[in-house]
Amino acid sequence: MIVTPYGQQLISIAEISSTPSMGVFYVQAEMAILDEFQDFCVLECSGCKQKKRTKDRKDFECPKCNRKTSLVPRCSFQIDLIDDTATTTTSISVELGEKLLSMTAEDIFDITCTKRQSLSLNHVHEMLSSKVFEIQLRKSSWSSSNTTTTTLSILSYMEKQHTTESATDRTFKKIKPLEISEVEVMATTAASGPSNALGKFESPTPTKKV
Repeated sequence: MIVTPYGQQLISIAEISSTPSMGVFYVQAEMAILDEFQDFCVLECSGCKQKKRTKDRKDFECPKCNRKTSLVPRCSFQIDLIDDTATTTTSISVELGEKLLSMTAEDIFDITCTKRQSLSLNHVHEMLSSKVFEIQLRKSSWSSSNTTTTTLSILSYMEKQHTTESATDRTFKKIKPLEISEVEVMATTAASGPSNALGKFESPTPTKKV
């Protein structure tokens, strides 16, 4: 069993995808943004935080808040998690998303919505490359029109720290089995001469001068 620094058991991405259980899970995986042309922010009501399907920030009458309010941008996008068992797509948002992109939600909205440009993600790809993260995920579901949708969202993440080689690993490397080629060489040597043939490689004992 593998556990996180907080004592929580790690499971594979394949296990999360196959289990019907909802809740919080911990995985160890690489992270990558495979969809570079997605919207990296949404607009939501400044009062109730309900997401709105628009890119216009003008004030509007919010039916939930029952008052005129404004829309504010919130960082939100899809990111892929990859381990040895599977790949899955999750969502990351608010401060976690801003930290990963090194941008504020206002900056993202200005680039993608106001200027209608694509985000430059080269620095993000470089930062994520060949790194493994310990990730806390929430698996949840919601129903609409007799259809149930399951989603994964990242609650926290941190880069896995590389530990030094343990004594057990070093011992294992010392006593590793011989390669097939090494076995064949030993067998050929034994067949071509007597068992004491290696004695000729010993350094001769110096003779004393009289």
